[in-house]
Amino acid sequence: MSGLPLADVASPCRDICQLDSGNICVGCGRSVAEITEWSRASRERKRQICALARVRFELASKAPQGGEVLDRGPT
Repeated sequence: MSGLPLADVASPCRDICQLDSGNICVGCGRSVAEITEWSRASRERKRQICALARVRFELASKAPQGGEVLDRGPT
């Protein structure tokens, strides 16, 4: 190797810092613990955090939006 530092993993932060009811940031998809950990996490851990955040966004996009009722059950 040339001795140059490896590039760090870019933060997924989008400057939309709001937590949902599950304490997940609606802007980046990270948990509060992951956001706190970010600055001291290894590159590999940062990649893991980004992957988890992407999965959360995918799941959230498939979830019903506020106010939707999927099944009211018997009435």
